[in-house]
Amino acid sequence: MIRSFKTPFTRPQLGAYHHGVMQYHYRDVMCNKSPIDIALYLHLIHAVRPATFIEIGTKFGGSAMMFRDVVRMYDLQTQIVTIDRAPPDVDDRFDGIRFVAGDVMALEQTFEQNALFDLPHPWILSEDSAHTFDACMAVLEFGAQHLRSGEYLIMEDSVLAELDLADRFDGGPSRALETYLTQHPDIYDIDKTYCDMFGVNATTNPNGYLRKR
Repeated sequence: MIRSFKTPFTRPQLGAYHHGVMQYHYRDVMCNKSPIDIALYLHLIHAVRPATFIEIGTKFGGSAMMFRDVVRMYDLQTQIVTIDRAPPDVDDRFDGIRFVAGDVMALEQTFEQNALFDLPHPWILSEDSAHTFDACMAVLEFGAQHLRSGEYLIMEDSVLAELDLADRFDGGPSRALETYLTQHPDIYDIDKTYCDMFGVNATTNPNGYLRKR
């Protein structure tokens, strides 16, 4: 049993916070990132200085655009790759981002077909796709196989259970995290530097900042 997924927010606070996250745009493109997690990603990217940032779950591309701008701000040459079953139509604002068509349940195939295994390390891998238990488990296992020691997997939206939304996703990210980390305790560490920076699990991704051992 891993530690609790409870955040320090009251239920009304968390509901209002989540509402704001779902309305959040970056440069007029839907982004759906919380202000706390934006701050955490800023810190993480600066610390890891990834050669490749891989996002699973593109939606409209707002978060990929934000990550691209962050690495440029830090003067990094990080490659930004975002994977989705149906990549969005994009324009000049998305230059420097590689959009890849692929399924979270077929990541090995997606990476092989698009030569993504050749991308330079270190990697940061952000799972923000279907949020189902099976999808999250698939990404956790993929990261176990392909992330190197010290690289990161971010499991987005493990707060869904506290919002009473987990049943829609067969338990969702928190169930997947608890199941996988309990069954495989030697693969990842929950990095409290990020999960607890603003309070214990004061994030929309409680227990979701994972460092590969």
